[in-house]
Amino acid sequence: MTISYAGEVPNGSSFGCFWRILCKWRGSVYKLVWRELLAYLTLYYTINLLYRFALTEQQQRIFEKVRQYFGAQSESIPMSFVLGFYVSLVVKRWWEQYKLLPWPDTLALFISAGIPGADETGRLMRRNIVRYAILAYVITLQRVSLRVKRRFPTWQHVVDSGLMLESERKVFEKMDGKSPMSKYWMPLVWATNIINRARKEGLITSDHIVQTLLVELSDIRRRLGALIGYDTVCVPLVYTQVVTLALYTYFVAALMGRQLVPPAPGSTSKYEPDVYFPLFTALQFCFYVGWLKVAEVLINPFGEDDDDIELNWLIDRHIKAAYMIVDEMHEEHPELLKDQYWEEVVPKDLPYTVASEHYRRHEPPCSADHYKVKAEDAVYANVQAPRKSHDETYADYESVDTPLVERRKNWFQRQISRMGSVRSASTAYSSGGLFGRNRHNSVVYSSPEAGQPVGVPQQHHKMSLYERLVGRKSGRGQHRQNSKHGGQKSNGSAIPITLRNRPRIPTPDVTKEIMDRENRIAMGMQNMGVIMAHQGYQNEVPVLGALVLSPIQELDSGSVNNTLHAGQPGTTALAQAVLSPGLAQGMTPMLAAAPVVSPVTLSPIGVSQLTLVNGSAPSTPRIDRTTPPIPRATVTEIPSDRDSDHSGTGTPPEFNRKPNGSKRGEVYV
Repeated sequence: MTISYAGEVPNGSSFGCFWRILCKWRGSVYKLVWRELLAYLTLYYTINLLYRFALTEQQQRIFEKVRQYFGAQSESIPMSFVLGFYVSLVVKRWWEQYKLLPWPDTLALFISAGIPGADETGRLMRRNIVRYAILAYVITLQRVSLRVKRRFPTWQHVVDSGLMLESERKVFEKMDGKSPMSKYWMPLVWATNIINRARKEGLITSDHIVQTLLVELSDIRRRLGALIGYDTVCVPLVYTQVVTLALYTYFVAALMGRQLVPPAPGSTSKYEPDVYFPLFTALQFCFYVGWLKVAEVLINPFGEDDDDIELNWLIDRHIKAAYMIVDEMHEEHPELLKDQYWEEVVPKDLPYTVASEHYRRHEPPCSADHYKVKAEDAVYANVQAPRKSHDETYADYESVDTPLVERRKNWFQRQISRMGSVRSASTAYSSGGLFGRNRHNSVVYSSPEAGQPVGVPQQHHKMSLYERLVGRKSGRGQHRQNSKHGGQKSNGSAIPITLRNRPRIPTPDVTKEIMDRENRIAMGMQNMGVIMAHQGYQNEVPVLGALVLSPIQELDSGSVNNTLHAGQPGTTALAQAVLSPGLAQGMTPMLAAAPVVSPVTLSPIGVSQLTLVNGSAPSTPRIDRTTPPIPRATVTEIPSDRDSDHSGTGTPPEFNRKPNGSKRGEVYV
């Protein structure tokens, strides 16, 4: 086991704290290097005695020159650099291998809680799972540790220790005949199967517990596999050889270069005392060789050195602790009693002995606890106080959508104004056309007509040549449209920004309002048709008229075309178009008596404008009053002309054309 001396050096401020550990022998540097030091000193004195008593004077002069050369060249070997990196690498591997050793305590705790019950089946499952985990531990260490291998040289020795049963030994021997690989994972497979069986039999009541146990078993397998990897993949051999050769070459050169010889007669070199024992050479040898011995001891932490890990003790400890957790202490705990601080809830002060009173401390302050920020520095630098308004408290689902840019929206209004359409109430509401709702609550999606939000400066856009040309063309179209409409003005400012827009998202409130309006209009139209039917309108209809479908136009909230009015000819035409034939026959006299063009907004059904025009087609034959007339209808799709300059409220010139020469956008009935 690693030599533990932490208890002997508890206070580093005491005088000579490490002196008391210098006298230890087990695991010390003296025990590691005394053999090498003795051999080195023997060689040193042999060479020194040969120089003094076996060489002639001329040979001594030659020896002194060789000594001087070796002494100068030996310092060119970077011993500190080579040894430092090598030993740091070995120490890191040693500590990582120790941390990889699995402890079965966590697995035993999970098993004790996950497989409850005092019956024999549950007890067998708990004990066998932890035994299999420790068996995998022993099989792994049997391959990487000489100490464990000497304790369990064969499978029979593992059976004799109680970690393996005879039937399990036969399974291992059979599997060894199929493949010679290490089978440390086989007990873990058995433990996994036991967990699955406990889940199927209801001993484990949750899949989460099964997952927790399997994760813990997989972690043990990962650690054991990593230990085998560290054992089979060592530090590169060339690195170890370089360090070893560098060290021993250095001290071989020091045998000649560090020889203490008397000065030659008539020598002018500085005086060197004739010392018979090379003190500093011996110390340097102890330091460098001891440094290398550290690497030799730690490169295999599972060997037989004094500082190697006591794996046999760990095996004994693990099997005892695991059985104690899953069996001896299973579902057992002391009696539930009130603690000493039950009434106080949180203790104000805990007792200290006289010897430990000077260790009492309060909570240590942090580095910024006493720092004071000036009042002028505590003011926000990039945040301004928001301006409160009534509309800022309103928000709906439209705030997540991108509105029309003002210039693009005005261009869209001018285009649909030329087609003479009226925007539906639902679309006008969703864009804010009917109500003029401001959108101060959205910073990103605010429009110029709603006002810029506070703190967001307006970005001045530099117009390109293309934008200028588009702006001029739009301006000329707007001027021509105003002259056609008699000076009618469009809403919004004409800002030449040609950005694309996305369709708006209708809100739940708008949808509910539209549905209510549809229901009211439908009920009114049905009542009107019933009243007209009772009044006896049975006149024949020569020509029903024409339905004109045109694009949507955005109108102000004060337009009279936004709603349907009872008693108007346009309302009658609308009823004729949407009601059943039984109800439509009562509306025929009104259609004949209404030669005037009547624009009607058909918002609920998605038709923006309905125009009724009497045609000159031949009249239908007269039918008996008792037989309801069968109306004939021909629907023709007509292409629309975007460039027509007729007004939105006037009669289009295309109504006088025949159906075969009609334009797209109109439907003849």
